[in-house]
Amino acid sequence: MTTANKLRKTNTAKTTNSQKARVKALDKCISYNEKLRLMVLEVLREESGRELANEARFNDTEFDWEAHNTQFRADYSETPLKELMRAARTLYGLTDMDAIRERRAKHRGIRNERIARQSSGTAPSLHYLEEDVDVDDEIDDFE
Repeated sequence: MTTANKLRKTNTAKTTNSQKARVKALDKCISYNEKLRLMVLEVLREESGRELANEARFNDTEFDWEAHNTQFRADYSETPLKELMRAARTLYGLTDMDAIRERRAKHRGIRNERIARQSSGTAPSLHYLEEDVDVDDEIDDFE
């Protein structure tokens, strides 16, 4: 077999493999229910973090947001939406998706204010407003 034939077979095999691996754009997107689940998860993460940060401040101790975020996501990343909604209702009085969306919007507003203060050079006045900056932007976009 000539070198040209070997090269042609290799290129054909690569093209066939890449065509098989091709996934349509919408197939790459997560479902609406999964987006809702992620939104509830992040609201619960934020609310629990604020609660624990306030408790730590009251007890004059440090609160590690990064450790909280990591542990929370590890503990609850696979939790079904129904269980997350039950926790939101029981712990924070968030009874439906509208309440969750409102709370998420409030969190985003606080985060945007903090970022604006930081970029303008003004020091934040309230320590408990500290937030996780790596919040998934995917869930921000469908509110």
